[in-house]
Amino acid sequence: MLKDGLTQVFDGITDQRSSRNQKHPFISLLGISLLGALSGIDSFSGLGDYAEMHFGGLSKIFDLPHGAPSHDTFQRLFDAIEPSQFHDCFFKFTQQLSRVFEGVIAVDGKTVRNSGPNPLHIVNAWCEANQLVLAQMCVEDKSNEITAIPLLLKLLDLHNRVVTIDAMGCQRKISAQIIEQGGDYLLNLKGNQGRLHDDVGSYFTERNKQSCPSWEEFDKGHGRLEHRKCYVIDTIDWLCEAHQWPGLKSIAMVESERTIKDKVEKDVRYYISSLSADPEKICKAARAHWAVENKCHWRLDVVFNEDKACISNDNAAENMSIMRKWALNILNQKKGKSSLKSLQRKACMSLKFASTLIKDYFHA
Repeated sequence: MLKDGLTQVFDGITDQRSSRNQKHPFISLLGISLLGALSGIDSFSGLGDYAEMHFGGLSKIFDLPHGAPSHDTFQRLFDAIEPSQFHDCFFKFTQQLSRVFEGVIAVDGKTVRNSGPNPLHIVNAWCEANQLVLAQMCVEDKSNEITAIPLLLKLLDLHNRVVTIDAMGCQRKISAQIIEQGGDYLLNLKGNQGRLHDDVGSYFTERNKQSCPSWEEFDKGHGRLEHRKCYVIDTIDWLCEAHQWPGLKSIAMVESERTIKDKVEKDVRYYISSLSADPEKICKAARAHWAVENKCHWRLDVVFNEDKACISNDNAAENMSIMRKWALNILNQKKGKSSLKSLQRKACMSLKFASTLIKDYFHA
């Protein structure tokens, strides 16, 4: 039964609502919230409407002795839940789906722009091969991603996995942590690393790149043509000696060219890595990193309306961010030839279809 499965999934979350606000069962509210998120509901008032319009079906799944819960009920629920407990349940179950995967984990930050005067900023770990958000870490006020990334990485099993991070996370301590946890890194270089960026760029400029191991790929779709070529080199003893970077084995340059109609855009990116000089593997890992923007952050904004969701309480904003990712993971496992929007519409129209999505997720 759906209720029994959800009771197991949400085990470990303490109901911290005040006693006078507990007339609606805890698991019933969480279950309705997840079904609502799968259906594209992006606000507490929307959850109230969803519970009212699907009350007949919901009352057959969950205990709802006091009728359909109101929007205030859902708001009090997510205000009261401790985000760390909610995330632990999300993380524990998602890990069961990704346990067999060996590949790229992309780490990147996203701001929930309408979440109050000090918008919530969250660092996400995205598994491209499984199409899963593995975990998230909220960036504390007056801090930045550099402090959140090590905490996020501690949660993850990095053995035989490649961690990709943009220039913000290109730090010696983060590189060392990835190596210590049994993984490899591919880090994008920009000006924040000063001499290291300049030295890598100069090395590829001064050296005849045609003599470096290389690999290229072409993509065509959605009215654009993309060409990427990756050059790598591992004879970098002088660079290792100069910069003392933990685990550094290779450097890479990726040249990309995108053609849309008559417009051509060119870009060059430099990377450092603990991987050996395998241009195909490094190029694919670099490309996989940007999937966190296109397949995670973009979908959260466009499909789940995250940036426009008016939920500003700290606990509620963080908890609903987790709930949206839970729904995104479930829909991604079912996606196939259907778009996420199509699956959301079907879930909104049919409580049976939405329930099946969750049941399938339990048995994935």
